[in-house]
Amino acid sequence: MLDMLLPSSCAECGKPPSVYCLECLNRRWGQARQVQRLHLKGTSLTELDEGMSRALSAFKEKNQFAVAKVLIDSLLPADFRVDADLVVAAPSKSSSFAKRGFVPADLVAARVAKRLRLRHLPRALRLKALVQDQASLTERQRGENLVGTMRGVMALRGRRVLLVDDIVTTGSTLIEVERAVIAAGGDPAGFLTIAETVRKFDAKARFGAV
Repeated sequence: MLDMLLPSSCAECGKPPSVYCLECLNRRWGQARQVQRLHLKGTSLTELDEGMSRALSAFKEKNQFAVAKVLIDSLLPADFRVDADLVVAAPSKSSSFAKRGFVPADLVAARVAKRLRLRHLPRALRLKALVQDQASLTERQRGENLVGTMRGVMALRGRRVLLVDDIVTTGSTLIEVERAVIAAGGDPAGFLTIAETVRKFDAKARFGAV
């Protein structure tokens, strides 16, 4: 249990003696940037590369909760501000919750809320329909797979809501979260994620690839 909560090696590179070594954190410092998926704008703290995939896998699949805490505390800019009242996370499938015993995005949302001094509503959204695993789907299929699958179980009327997930890829999950928040009466104030999958055309624009 202690190893789960306080791992003795870096979740990214594997070096001891802490959950995240300074070398890996320093390499990611300053990567937080504004991103956009379709009409929805938000902020991601770093890019999803092989090292970050290992770190988030340790958090989500090995219950190393300290990984998410350290990443948010270290990479969320001190001057980050958002016009919001509440923080709401993307829900997990019931099978994922049964396997893990927690909703990763809700743990991320709780830490973000604490840092920003906002109220966190845990498990404010539920999946109301079965969805196919997103990993094997195209960008278009991901969007179609999730439309109408979430519902709010708490009234959000009149509240400005920051949407939170651990990773943004195509943005289809967060766009469905946005729809569910609006249906529950809330006013989405953008999103925040730990990591962003840099799409090929984004990478070309940013790094001059051909």
